[in-house]
Amino acid sequence: MPALTKRSLATRLARLEKKLGVDISQSDDDDIEEEDALKKEVEEKEEQTEVKNIRSLKDVLETHVSGLSADGLEYVWFDTSMPLWTRFIIGTVLFASFGTMLWLINETVLEYRSFPFATNIQFRERANARWPAIMFCPNHAELSKDKMEKIVSEGGMERYSNGANVTFMKSMVRRCEFFGLECGEDEIDKYWTVENLGERYGICLEFNYKDKVNDKFCAEDENGDTHETDCLFGLYGNQYGLNVFLDPLLRFNSINESDPYTDATALYDASDINKRYHGLYIELHGTKHDAMPTFNSVLSAVGQVSFISMSERETKRLGKPYHEKECSKDPLYSKAVCITACEEDIHEKCQYDTTKTLEENLHGDSKYHECYNTEMASPICQCDEQCESDDFIPIVSTTEVHPNASIDATMKPSPDLNEYANVHVYYNALSLEVIEELPVFNFFVFVGVIFGHIGFFTGFNLISVSQIAVCILHLLKRIVAKKY
Repeated sequence: MPALTKRSLATRLARLEKKLGVDISQSDDDDIEEEDALKKEVEEKEEQTEVKNIRSLKDVLETHVSGLSADGLEYVWFDTSMPLWTRFIIGTVLFASFGTMLWLINETVLEYRSFPFATNIQFRERANARWPAIMFCPNHAELSKDKMEKIVSEGGMERYSNGANVTFMKSMVRRCEFFGLECGEDEIDKYWTVENLGERYGICLEFNYKDKVNDKFCAEDENGDTHETDCLFGLYGNQYGLNVFLDPLLRFNSINESDPYTDATALYDASDINKRYHGLYIELHGTKHDAMPTFNSVLSAVGQVSFISMSERETKRLGKPYHEKECSKDPLYSKAVCITACEEDIHEKCQYDTTKTLEENLHGDSKYHECYNTEMASPICQCDEQCESDDFIPIVSTTEVHPNASIDATMKPSPDLNEYANVHVYYNALSLEVIEELPVFNFFVFVGVIFGHIGFFTGFNLISVSQIAVCILHLLKRIVAKKY
């Protein structure tokens, strides 16, 4: 059979139409038209379904947004009753607020990560106040050490034994009164303690060492509290406190009163600014740690009365990361002791020449000043601050003893009061000053500030977040279930 071509196929089709009396081409055209109509109908139904789907999702979104506690979105996108220019203004404000909110949140995060802190100062009223420890050091350290050696050699007592210490105390404390009670002579060891502070300050006396006076007159209960009826120290002002006469030359000899100690005359030199006078360094500090008269000390000169009016300050510091260095939490730690140890270490390593003046050591041919700057960076000189410190702030005034009232025949070894240093220490007020460093942010404050920015600039809050979460779940449910 010959192959069919388009031409032969068309001829056969014409013959078949003539024989059957049917117009096949017209039928095909009708089928095509019917097919096109059906296709168009399907497309229209799909378009309607898509519109319905979009409308359904929009209805869900509008339903949730219309009940949103933050109203800005509703006004901008869905409230068609408002003029377009009004919606534009509200939208602009909303987007500007959103940008401002993001900037403030960024600034808050940066500030939070910088660990800022604030200093809080309070004054707490108290019915009574425990006493500080008070250090008294003769301003000539070598004199005090020589005096102890003389007591040991001539008195036949062991160095720093109770007998040697009491003899040393009596040579320095010539009269003592504490709130009207005797704190010298036979009672001296109940109030005073001998302390060896090294080459720089020599042998000193400490009043109320480790709370020995407080425990006697103002004891604490098991909770660390004191009670007004059991405490002597509810009285303040210059009529009370500690009143003591001291001899920094340590002349009195309680073993043999007819043989006073007189080795101090060679210590004075008019050409040396530090050796023109004699007196005592006085330093007030908390009783829980040792101290040195390096800082916060007062010099009381012989022939004068020094009135030391004091107040108490409690300081609480933060450590890392609020400061570069961690503070010391050791209650026995003292920064003054640490710095003194640093200075003595530098003097030894840098070979400080005691036969030369300070000017010659620092600015002369000596290499001391170069060594000093190097050793200041050594670990022993990196003294930390105390996390909690108890400081006593002195306010000092002085006066001279009037000549008509300067002779007291009962005083030994000299009846002339101008040959002693008279020191009167008292509280000027019982209120406690508390200085405390407090973090500006903790986690809860940080979260509160962040959500405060969000709420103020956009109106969003925790309820809004919950509503948005429910809206998203509803939309996902519609999309997945295809319920359009």
